[in-house]
Amino acid sequence: MLLIDETDKADVEVEGLLLEILSDFQITIPELGTITAAVRPFVVLTSNATRELSEALKRRCLYLNLVYPTPERERDIVLSQVPGIRADLAEQLARMVATLRGLELKKSPSIAETIDWANTLLALGRDDISEATVADTLGVVLKHASDQARARKELGL
Repeated sequence: MLLIDETDKADVEVEGLLLEILSDFQITIPELGTITAAVRPFVVLTSNATRELSEALKRRCLYLNLVYPTPERERDIVLSQVPGIRADLAEQLARMVATLRGLELKKSPSIAETIDWANTLLALGRDDISEATVADTLGVVLKHASDQARARKELGL
């Protein structure tokens, strides 16, 4: 199995390499020559749609759009990934992240950022999602200043 994460963030030239891998199951490295796969690889490409991938590459792929989990599912993910977090705090976090995802943001928070936020709250000894806690830690979950400003405005912080 081969995972190529955030394909859309790679240089356009990388797509040529991917096309060779996906069509011929081989890769040519100038210094080493051509290396052919012994077995047909299972390749997973991920993309956040920051740029459009070429039609040639998209033709060789199956498309699956993953939506964010429900707050209940995200709470369960946080509980499984963050040892020591209370269920009610995980619930509050998941609901707050769902609210943030409903705003028009440059980049909505990922599940990984929800987990990071949970770990941060534990490290800081915060045990609830009060306005002060959100205001103090918003940068953990929203990485763009404009997104933080919008969230502060929309949430009344």
